[in-house]
Amino acid sequence: DLMGWLEAQGARLTRAASTGVALRRQRLVDVARALPRQEVLLDGPRQRYDLVADRLPRALLQGVQSRRLALTEKSGSLRPSTLTRMAQAQRDRLDRTGARLTPQRLLDRVQSDRDAFDALARRLSRAASEQADRWRRQLDATDRMRETLSYKATLERGYAVVRADDSVVTSKEEAKQATALEIEFRDGRLAVGGRPVKPAKKQSSTPDQGSLF
Repeated sequence: DLMGWLEAQGARLTRAASTGVALRRQRLVDVARALPRQEVLLDGPRQRYDLVADRLPRALLQGVQSRRLALTEKSGSLRPSTLTRMAQAQRDRLDRTGARLTPQRLLDRVQSDRDAFDALARRLSRAASEQADRWRRQLDATDRMRETLSYKATLERGYAVVRADDSVVTSKEEAKQATALEIEFRDGRLAVGGRPVKPAKKQSSTPDQGSLF
């Protein structure tokens, strides 16, 4: 039974393979029928080639003739007299250009540029000097204002500044507690002890300025 089944399966496999090959062969034949033949594929390009080959000699002859005609027309206007006039015009134009390019004209141009540069340099120098003067005047005015607002102007009027340990003393109690005092007058500083200083007696010849403390 097993051998019989195997033989049956083998026969089926053979028939299936034969049928598949036959079907593919038939499809190939059908597709080959649908494709155009080689002669049909080459007919169109062959006809175009023949047409262009027929037109090419005529086109070349026409091109040569048209260029010969254009050359003849141009050569008709190129007479010796015309060439002579053109050459003379070119020579005249070169002469005019050369006349403008003389060394003296170049030297004059250089001198004019140098004068313009010198004038500009003088203007810049004058402007810089004026600006420096303005800045100097502004600085002097600022310095005078600083001197006016400084406490040293007060010292010129007879007042003094009392310091203790590099700090300004403004009361008698601070002066009593200080170990050493330094009084700044108009013309310098004077170191004194930490004791209170009695105010000087008033004199009729000098105005009363009050006590230092």
